[in-house]
Amino acid sequence: MALNIVDKLERETARRTIEEARDSFGLNYVDIASALDVDRRTLLRYRKSMNTPVPEVRDRLESLRQISHLIDEIFANRKDGLTWLYTPVPLLQGRRPIDLMRKGELNKVLSILAGLYSGAHF
Repeated sequence: MALNIVDKLERETARRTIEEARDSFGLNYVDIASALDVDRRTLLRYRKSMNTPVPEVRDRLESLRQISHLIDEIFANRKDGLTWLYTPVPLLQGRRPIDLMRKGELNKVLSILAGLYSGAHF
């Protein structure tokens, strides 16, 4: 049975998001699987467009895309954004955003970036 267009688009979006997280943030597939709260084998199926992500995983993939977008909007260049990701942040109790991402705590990172984007002074 042929996949419908929505499933194809969901699979392609997941694949692109996974590759972007790997290429842009320096995360490996184990880190990304952890961030998405899925098994590494499941991540590889998403990466190969073999499975359509379930709603919870789609939400986490969307958080990764939002983090990437906000980094591009806030920082002068991707290198500055990466420096921020790998530097301890006081609002995160001195933890590095990248470490929270690896643990699946994407919303904490997203919240800090959204505050920075809105011009909130931390």
